[in-house]
Amino acid sequence: MDNFRFGTTITVLNIVLGLLTITGYNHAASVKSKDELFNINITMPNYNTTQEDQYTFLQYELPDEELTIVGYSPLISMNAAHHMLTFACTKPGSNKRVWASGQACTGNEQLIVHGWARNAPSMNLPDDVGFPVGRNTPYKYIVVNIHYLSNIVNDKSGNQLIMSRKPRKYQAGVMLAGTSQIYLKAKAHSVRTPFSCRYNGPTISIFAARVHAHQWARVNSLYRVRDGVITQIVKGDPQWPQSFYPLSTAVEIQNDDYLVGQCVYDNDDDQIVRVGPTHKDEMCNVYAMYSYEPTKTANGKQKTGEVPIRSCWDNEFSSLINLIPHDSEVPPRKPSDIGETRSGHDTHAEHVMNPTIGKHTSSTSDDDQSYDDYMDEVENMRHRNRGSSPYDINKVLSHLGLPDYEYVDAQNYDYLLPTHLTYGKEQTVKLHNAKITSPNLYTCVETWPDVKSLPSQLGEIGGITLNKANDELIVFHRGTRKWETKYFTGNYRFRNEAYGPIDDDVLLHVDTRTGQTKARWGAKMFYMPHGLTIDHAGNIWVTDIAMHQVFMFKPNDLLHPALTIGEMFQPGSGPTQLCRPADVAVMKNGDFFVADGYCNSRIIKFNRKGEYITEWGTPMNGMRDDDGFPLPNQWNIVHSIALNEDAQLLCGADRENYRIQCFNSKTGEFQRQIRVEGKDNIGPIYAIEFAPNTNGTVLFAVTGGAETPVKKVYMIDARSGDILTSFDSDPHLKAPHDIAVSSNGREVYVGELASSPANALHKFELSKRKDLPTQAFSKRIYLNDKNFRTSLIIMAFFAIPVLLAVIFGCLIRIRNLRKLRRLNTFLSDVKTNSTAPTSVLGDWMNRRKGFEKLDQCSDGENEPLENDLNDDINSNDESKAPPTVNNNIAFKMGASL
Repeated sequence: MDNFRFGTTITVLNIVLGLLTITGYNHAASVKSKDELFNINITMPNYNTTQEDQYTFLQYELPDEELTIVGYSPLISMNAAHHMLTFACTKPGSNKRVWASGQACTGNEQLIVHGWARNAPSMNLPDDVGFPVGRNTPYKYIVVNIHYLSNIVNDKSGNQLIMSRKPRKYQAGVMLAGTSQIYLKAKAHSVRTPFSCRYNGPTISIFAARVHAHQWARVNSLYRVRDGVITQIVKGDPQWPQSFYPLSTAVEIQNDDYLVGQCVYDNDDDQIVRVGPTHKDEMCNVYAMYSYEPTKTANGKQKTGEVPIRSCWDNEFSSLINLIPHDSEVPPRKPSDIGETRSGHDTHAEHVMNPTIGKHTSSTSDDDQSYDDYMDEVENMRHRNRGSSPYDINKVLSHLGLPDYEYVDAQNYDYLLPTHLTYGKEQTVKLHNAKITSPNLYTCVETWPDVKSLPSQLGEIGGITLNKANDELIVFHRGTRKWETKYFTGNYRFRNEAYGPIDDDVLLHVDTRTGQTKARWGAKMFYMPHGLTIDHAGNIWVTDIAMHQVFMFKPNDLLHPALTIGEMFQPGSGPTQLCRPADVAVMKNGDFFVADGYCNSRIIKFNRKGEYITEWGTPMNGMRDDDGFPLPNQWNIVHSIALNEDAQLLCGADRENYRIQCFNSKTGEFQRQIRVEGKDNIGPIYAIEFAPNTNGTVLFAVTGGAETPVKKVYMIDARSGDILTSFDSDPHLKAPHDIAVSSNGREVYVGELASSPANALHKFELSKRKDLPTQAFSKRIYLNDKNFRTSLIIMAFFAIPVLLAVIFGCLIRIRNLRKLRRLNTFLSDVKTNSTAPTSVLGDWMNRRKGFEKLDQCSDGENEPLENDLNDDINSNDESKAPPTVNNNIAFKMGASL
């Protein structure tokens, strides 16, 4: 009996301990098991949401001891939440225990340690692998972020972490790969959004992965490229339950390997889908969990907090996408352990992987057909709106202040018509220059720049600008540094304690004629170059988004800034602080504007001393105007600004809202917004620039982003918003980032976020007279053009005297005609009297010789009539003579008059 009571007591204690472990939220149960594992439950305290698509954060402070996360058991259901992410943080994003919106972490370090969605199962890390947290690590807090799809009350969802006090040989990390360049047109299928990067770091081993997208996604994939050979890491269906799933075979990533992937979408809806956080938007994410052997300190302990890679974002090496196999668009087969999933607008996809890793699979004929259909669709997208030019070339030239006979309207679709092209209705133009860009006017100078003279470490182009003489292009680039999330904390602070300034000369002076590098400077001065401007005095202005500062350099001292705006490495939103400033525009009196656009969504005006004057601009609040775009003066990255002081116009590239907004430069009053394409075809606008010495307000803009199939340069009349023309290069621009235009608009320069000097810079020139077609061009006159008004005045000056002479001549002729009528009347009377029997002058009046001298006034028109007269002279028929003579006299007198 005693034994029975003892056993019963032990059983009850075990049950109680088990219940405490499961139900205790935000509480650590430190009961050790044989393998020293224990659980930490982090759950919501009966939380009530206030709206749909609400993101809520819950923090948990770790105990002061060395701990390792080795597994997860989600305490959540897809009936309550859409997805859940778990972070290890230095500091939580709020002092509150639970908070809605904002960010998970602040401080120098944060790390994604787990992701869940759609009832994904529990997960244990491989043996000897874990996430070190707690004492002697940067990670003192765990923050759980839950995305609630709909309103819910009394929620206790959360995550159970499986912990160990025993350190592991290998540390774990998570790399987020993907892109925000997502644009799905209505009824579009097989739309791909690629991403790529190059890995620089110690060898890592990817052992699990998770894909994430929303309801329109078909398949997400990630590959490794080594020595030109591509190997699949993961291919997952985002509509399956989403968690980190172990790969059948770990994939090793070495230094200088490339990573490339894509997300494929099908949009059957009647509306455009863009990137965004809600279930009505889309995402493209692939999370790769990896292990690596950490470096050790002098006393033999592992270093923590310095993970090899945190992200692989956007399409840095676009040429790699050609290596992705055809079957990447075909979702993997559904594993037997995954149940049915819901579909519809309330499914917020995430991902799972294909168990066949590291080898290629042959594509079926259906797959090939699917790929061919996709390629056809891509080509259709690339060639949209190219059949005929909607732009009036004469109007373009007029705005540039150029005669229309000097340049050629040369729409060259050489990929379609290699020998000639037809444009308009009846005109065919023979192509004299195969390099004329499509669709018109500007040609790409293939021999510019001189690539050999450029530094081999020429990196991503942040900004470009022309000097006042237009004979030098200044280039502001990032050298060997790439913009990666590993350089920044969650609150935009640069990790300057871990990464120093760029060692390379990041400012280059390139000859605009020869393309050769004339000078270089800026080594060890900048951390993440971005904007570049030269003012009327020749001063050089640059922005550094890592330092959160703007610098002005005098031309005679390029080593010490004459003016600095912002606090070094301190992002902020006050009048003396900036947050990732993107660009600068300077007035003639020295006052200047700053595009404080990545974090603060504003344009700030300072005086020449750097003192704050005013600002305008607000973040988006979700409200839309009647045209479907955000309200005026709301921004989604103020990426570039351009100033036309004579027209009192300051325009800004609202990059991710796909528009240009223009304001009165003196008052900040909104003037207009400009969209360079139709709403269904528009893409992000990366840079804008005025051409000052042209007729009117000619503004140039360049588009970029992966969702824009063909990146173009646009010429715009900023005052009216009219698109004058557009052109692209052959081959197409890859990742344009900034634009510079000569003062007269005849040369255009584009800088790209390129991976090599060979495709980093481009120069375009207006086509020359030698390419003029022989056909006559139709002319249109624009009354608002300055040249036309001048010509009209000159024409009037010469036309008025001519008009007066014509009027005077008409008056004289009218007077002579009146005299002629009186004379004819008199002659008729004479004739009548001469034929009367009582006339005494009858025989004398019939003498013809008396009127022969009138022939001397003849101009030759009456010669046939003179022959008749001679015949009459030899004739004895006098009955016909009088009328002949009199009629002839009247005709000759009239003719001579």
